[in-house]
Amino acid sequence: MNAWRGRALVALLAAFACLSVFAQEASEAPRDALERGTPLSSVKGFLRSAGEQDYETAARYLDLRNLPSEISAQGGPELARQLNFVLSRSVWFDDYVLDDTPSGKQGDSLPEYRDELARIPIGEEHVVLYMQHVPRNEDRVMIWKVSNRSIAEVPKLYAHYANPDWVEYVRERLPENASFLGLELYKWVIALGIGLLSWPLFYLLGRILTRLLIHPDRPLYPYVRKALTQPMVLLAVVMTVSIVVRRLGLGAVAQQYADAKTLMIVAVVWVLWAIIGLFQHYKSEQLQKQGREGAARLVRPAANFIRLLVLLVGLLVWLSNVGFNISTVLAGLGVGGLALALALQKPIEDLMGALTLFSQQPVRVGDFCKYAGVVGVVEEIGLRTTRIRTLGNTLVSVPNARIAHTEIENYTRREKFYYNPELRLRYDTSPDQVRSIIEAIRQMLENHERVRNDILRVRFTNFEEDAIKVKVHSYVDSKEIAEFFEIAEELNLNIMDIIAQKGASFALPGRMLYQTQ
Repeated sequence: MNAWRGRALVALLAAFACLSVFAQEASEAPRDALERGTPLSSVKGFLRSAGEQDYETAARYLDLRNLPSEISAQGGPELARQLNFVLSRSVWFDDYVLDDTPSGKQGDSLPEYRDELARIPIGEEHVVLYMQHVPRNEDRVMIWKVSNRSIAEVPKLYAHYANPDWVEYVRERLPENASFLGLELYKWVIALGIGLLSWPLFYLLGRILTRLLIHPDRPLYPYVRKALTQPMVLLAVVMTVSIVVRRLGLGAVAQQYADAKTLMIVAVVWVLWAIIGLFQHYKSEQLQKQGREGAARLVRPAANFIRLLVLLVGLLVWLSNVGFNISTVLAGLGVGGLALALALQKPIEDLMGALTLFSQQPVRVGDFCKYAGVVGVVEEIGLRTTRIRTLGNTLVSVPNARIAHTEIENYTRREKFYYNPELRLRYDTSPDQVRSIIEAIRQMLENHERVRNDILRVRFTNFEEDAIKVKVHSYVDSKEIAEFFEIAEELNLNIMDIIAQKGASFALPGRMLYQTQ
């Protein structure tokens, strides 16, 4: 009894092993030199062969059995060429939703041996093309091909999507199997011809637009003309050629190259650079007219920095189009940028300081100023340091980051100079003499053409220990310090004359002792 149980257990285990092997074999695609084991791999093989103009091989992906005689007479290679033409003009490769398993897509409304390949629009209707599980001719192993039912529709679809007569005229006179980057030779010839014909037209249009937008006498005219007749023309030509090529049809291989949009990205980056250059020259011209030479010098490095950003973004977009993982690239750039920022922390601070100096302009080149005890004339404002020529004729270089965060006293920006001498008269000066002196000084200041009368005061302010104090509060209408010193000298001498004329004199520092009997 136990022997029978052991034999039954062995038989059961063997059955399970056979089922496991059978299930594994059923889940694996059959070995096929043309990779027709799954619907998706079969379509990829067809598109690859057709893209290489190898229609003999491409025909082996088609089920050519039981076709109508008039269709079968065209031959497999011609039907493969027509099918590839129809797919290239109506379906983008990313639109295929085929399954990549040997059994195909399950659970849809189609039979298990059939998968939908594509829906081809014809007017308001669609013709559905299918992939079908069929036996291989050599050994009856089940593989996937384009169904014969779909192949029967190909001539009708080809007639609907057929090229114009002039395109067919060009195609028939060029080698049929010649191609480059997955694009047939006749399409290259037509695309290049359209590009060469459209270039002078767009160039002429750019010249006309330039004359309409800006007068030739304006300084920006050559830059506007350059932008509208070079990068804009290239962008327009690339867009025109792209539209023409897509209308002619792109195969799967050509679609992969077209997805990169290399020429389009180059043209767009060039256009953005031209726009940045226009803004750079326009802003520089404005700043120079305003006398802001330092800010005008900063426009160029700022524009170059923006150009670098545009180039970097264009490069990242191109890398994304060709299949690179941009998140990984950005992560690497982030780490590298952080390390670079740490290494360039001080230069970046000085650059930001230069931006502050150029934008807010607390000082300009040629200004006489005082900074942290340093008094002198600003000779140069660079991207990292500001140079000040001191009164002792020495040259001090100060980092811009320090200047931007420290108080600066700009003497050149003064609209007027404060003139406020303090007069110390002797105690033996009589009240009448004091009144006369105050009135004479006030009259002298009011009559002087460079002294402002809106704020003018001469007052007897205080009794000091050794003198009578008279204060003058006024402003001299001058912006140049040398001129102010000249006017102040004249006013001081006039005050001395007035005091001498009134019979008074200045008090000397000291104390007076009075002795009583």
